Amino acid sequence: MYKRQQDLTTIISRALTDEEFRALLLSDPDTALAGYELEEAEEKALRNLPADAFDKLTMDLENRQSKSGFMGAFSLMSGKDAALDASTLLNLLSNKYGGK
Repeated sequence: MYKRQQDLTTIISRALTDEEFRALLLSDPDTALAGYELEEAEEKALRNLPADAFDKLTMDLENRQSKSGFMGAFSLMSGKDAALDASTLLNLLSNKYGGK
């Protein structure tokens, strides 16, 4: 289970920071997600995200950081709470930014 949690964190982190990986995830999720261990619902959510979901989340995080001094979601995505935060971000991406 810990690998799955790490994998979800890695995928979301890469999609937010690596434009090539994000493009691959959106255009060819089979290739992008190969080798990662995810629950079926997580994989489905990632596959159904609209193309601009990561850009919108990044803008929201930057706005939040500039307004409150918040160090960004990734400061919270370490240690034992990593999966909770990665799952929370995936839910936010799916629910707020229009996953199918």
